Amino acid sequence: MLDRWVNIFFSLSIIVVFTVYSGAITHQQILIGLLLAFLLTFTAFLINWLTIDGAVSATIFGMIAYGLGGTLGAGLVLAFFISGSILSKDQVSEEGFLEKKFRRDGKQVWANGFWFCLGILIWFFTKQPEFLVAASASLAATTSDTWATEIGYRRFKSQTRLITSWKKVAPGTDGGISFYGTLGGILGAAFIGILYWLLAENGNLFEAITISALGFLGCLTDSYIGARYQYQQIELFGFRLFGIDKLYVSNNMVNWISAGIATIISFIIILITGI
Repeated sequence: MLDRWVNIFFSLSIIVVFTVYSGAITHQQILIGLLLAFLLTFTAFLINWLTIDGAVSATIFGMIAYGLGGTLGAGLVLAFFISGSILSKDQVSEEGFLEKKFRRDGKQVWANGFWFCLGILIWFFTKQPEFLVAASASLAATTSDTWATEIGYRRFKSQTRLITSWKKVAPGTDGGISFYGTLGGILGAAFIGILYWLLAENGNLFEAITISALGFLGCLTDSYIGARYQYQQIELFGFRLFGIDKLYVSNNMVNWISAGIATIISFIIILITGI
């Protein structure tokens, strides 16, 4: 249900941009973005990379990425989505009997893409580069986490330790880190940072390093929160939010929080340094 509200929010935002705040060039870019995003997500649905609701969310995601973010936005999103889907495809169950296709749904799309789209949207209105860097850092965090998980657990299982206590745990345990997983996380974050440097019109090395570093920090934060709070009910300090007094910490929420932390810290760093 929450992913539908996010779909509505970003859809209304793009409609406002299209009808009020943009000119003919932006109109054309948004329409091209919608067409390309639809074709790509429809293809991803056919090859079992996305569920139906995941395809809807990814279409809106892609339309904002290219329609408002241009070549940079589209390039970063494609890099994240394609690399993550390739690494995640054809997962095999631990028992070895059932082959499972990894398909992202709407909640997973927005757990990974919410902060990126929000940053791109704010950047479009303000033209402040800090928001573009922050948006890119959020995608670096999600890419880092995806690569760390898939390389460290699915591809190269090795000795894994819990990030909170350093005790040995089975590969794939929430909050577990390993050598190959850590290496994958570093490479994933650097991948997005380098792409930003190559694609951003006025991007510089410091911004690329910031995006890469904060992306990997987001990955580590994801592991820590996952170890401490994932699959638990958290009290809302005595408050009730939409009739809810306890918050269930799902994997999607952990991803959303860690990407948000990378986004906010990178924005603050770029704002303070002015580089």
